[in-house]
Amino acid sequence: MGGSNLSSGEETTRLIINSALDAIVCIDTKGCITIWNPQAEKVFGWTEEEIKGQPLTNTIIPPQYRALHLAGMERYLKTGQHVVLNKLVELTALHRSGKEFPIELTIVPMRQKEHEFFCAFIRDITDRREAEARQNQYAEDLKQKNTELEQFAYVASHDLQEPLRTVSGFVELLRRHYKDNADENVDKYINYITDASDRMRKLVQDLLDYSRLGKQRILETIDCNEVVQNVLSDLTMAIQESQAIVHVDPLPVISGYPTEIKQLFQNLLSNSLKFRKPGEPPVIKVSVTAKEDLWLFSVTDNGIGIEEKYWTRIFVIFQRLHTKAEYQGTGIGLAHCKKIAELHNGKIWLDSIPGKGSTFYFTVKKRSTDLWPAE
Repeated sequence: MGGSNLSSGEETTRLIINSALDAIVCIDTKGCITIWNPQAEKVFGWTEEEIKGQPLTNTIIPPQYRALHLAGMERYLKTGQHVVLNKLVELTALHRSGKEFPIELTIVPMRQKEHEFFCAFIRDITDRREAEARQNQYAEDLKQKNTELEQFAYVASHDLQEPLRTVSGFVELLRRHYKDNADENVDKYINYITDASDRMRKLVQDLLDYSRLGKQRILETIDCNEVVQNVLSDLTMAIQESQAIVHVDPLPVISGYPTEIKQLFQNLLSNSLKFRKPGEPPVIKVSVTAKEDLWLFSVTDNGIGIEEKYWTRIFVIFQRLHTKAEYQGTGIGLAHCKKIAELHNGKIWLDSIPGKGSTFYFTVKKRSTDLWPAE
């Protein structure tokens, strides 16, 4: 009965070893191979019959690791001290063809009755390393392309300023030259050129600002209460003209980029003032909710609202939902907001009901130095 159970146990062990997805290689205390499963044959190219009994150092261990392997095994057998046993290690191994390739392995010391031996569980990670290399190269290429694109946007925007100044200067000369001329068409044409130049200058400036976003990569302490109050101060005229009512809940002190955070609040608040319902004063509320690892800010208004089909489009640069005659702007403001939120490891989105109003939400990563707003 006992012999039968032992035989059954050995058969089960053999079945498990042969079915394993990892290569399993065992050696005795002399360093000779005693177990070599089918996956090891696939990984290394030697069959069990060819490899069994052979020294491990003469087969799958690359020359640069052989002395270390022998010294480590000898040290363990004499003192019990070890460096790599029972750990997940990445190094290289030799294929039968002589090709060296990356592997991941764990070496486990074992004892059966009076016999001591070592088992290695090995996985070929060539595909994973190649995928990582491709991913790293892709990331590097993308970083380079983004840098080139930012440089192009900056240079193009900067260089466009000079011819625009020239156009504006000559238009002003024409206006002075024809100021006593009664020809209405001339005045009309000059006004067209002036308006177009002003819009182009604003567009170029917005593009220049967009290309500069995130250039200052030093996190600073930002009191969002002060930021919003400064923004509201800048918007005093628009608030008075529209008779807007603005509620601001206590806001936190966060870590971020001050100029960009101010731009974000300014764009959202100015949009709430701009896209108001005719004949109805804007009512705007700024609030925040603390989540586990982020701050969730919101800016709510009672304005004209936005149809759901446009909720994604409005964050794309140069996208506009209204004509310039209806609402002034270049279509870059919300693209700014999206980029600023992403610079702070967050995102931006909205919830809106046409004719009722909108709520813009954005998140900022919470840090250990941040402070919850005082009640």
